[in-house]
Amino acid sequence: MVPNGWKYSTTSEVLMKVSNPVDVDASSYYREIGIRSHGKGIFHKKPILGKEIGNKRVFHIEPGCFVVNIVFAWEQAVAKTTDEELGMIASHRFPMFKPKDDRCNIDFILYFFKTKKGKSLLELASPGGAGRNKTLGQSEFAKLSLLLPSIEEQEKIAKILSTWDKAITTSEKLLTNCRQQKKILMQQLLSGKKRLLDKHGGRFSGEWVEVSLNKMAEVIVSPVDKKTEPNETPVELCNYTDVYYNRLITRKINFMKATATKSEVAKYTLQQGDIVITKDSETPGDIAVPALVSEDLKGVVCGYHLAIVRPHTKYIDGAFLNYLFSMQKTRYYFFTLATGATRFGLSVGAINRAHFRIPDVKEQQKIAAVLSSADQEITTLQQKLDALKQEKSALMQQLLTGKRRVTLN
Repeated sequence: MVPNGWKYSTTSEVLMKVSNPVDVDASSYYREIGIRSHGKGIFHKKPILGKEIGNKRVFHIEPGCFVVNIVFAWEQAVAKTTDEELGMIASHRFPMFKPKDDRCNIDFILYFFKTKKGKSLLELASPGGAGRNKTLGQSEFAKLSLLLPSIEEQEKIAKILSTWDKAITTSEKLLTNCRQQKKILMQQLLSGKKRLLDKHGGRFSGEWVEVSLNKMAEVIVSPVDKKTEPNETPVELCNYTDVYYNRLITRKINFMKATATKSEVAKYTLQQGDIVITKDSETPGDIAVPALVSEDLKGVVCGYHLAIVRPHTKYIDGAFLNYLFSMQKTRYYFFTLATGATRFGLSVGAINRAHFRIPDVKEQQKIAAVLSSADQEITTLQQKLDALKQEKSALMQQLLTGKRRVTLN
């Protein structure tokens, strides 16, 4: 059902192509644009000499245009040119369009082509196979049928969605800043360069000592696989991806169902304070990724390709040790020790030989608490950002189809 006041128009009826060819000078420098897929906008390439452009057809960028990468249009490689692109150029693969007789708002058009409906239309106009053979046909693009409201309603909708974009951008900047601050804090606190206050208000002053991992923790490599055997005990299995994608191992994770022998259950059940690391991986860079078991998990067993690092609490705090494993230099240490060809792995000996400089347990716990607080702030910001993106996506679906109408002055 067509919403009241909306009507179908082809892209050629509301958009006109902008084409201003560049007379390339071989001795001058030029800067081309590119467009990221999935609606992630324009990026600027490095300046190049005109002689490097050769015979390629290039065109001046005009701000305020809808622009599309015809090679990846089916992946929503669409954007809007701005004043930031003034003086730049684009190849013939990046056709630009501006409104014809003020029949459309470019921001509205861009938002529309970022929706599922818009993506399906771009795919329809991009015949061929996957990848570079799936090119947008400009005649097919011109025939696409768009359901549009009045120009006034288009402008109002675009303005509303722009406000959401600004909120999302602000949240993204806050999250990036918070992550950077935590990174600096980790470097300072886990090296002893910055000391915290103890419970009496004075700074911790005890010496940091270097200790090998085998003296402060037990390394337990799990052989438990994903199979279910009728004569074994039903368990929940903590797998590689549970560790790789989570900072904390908790009951909130949807663990896989499996079985294990009684002896395996006794030995490999996860305990609060354990650090679980990826012992094997397809790439050495994904070796020794840690996750902290932050609560007792009765019935949850550590799976294959993982190792449990179980702290001796007299010497080391589990949360503190987890942060030590997260440090860049620790990750690099294990990266250099990973062996293999198609699959890389760590031996128990290699894990045990790792050395760390540590303070006394009370200072470890204080450091871990500060870093945990920073992690919680990052998690909260990420959740808010995810919620904003979901709400904006739902709002786009309603506004750009006329299911939800805006009030016009």
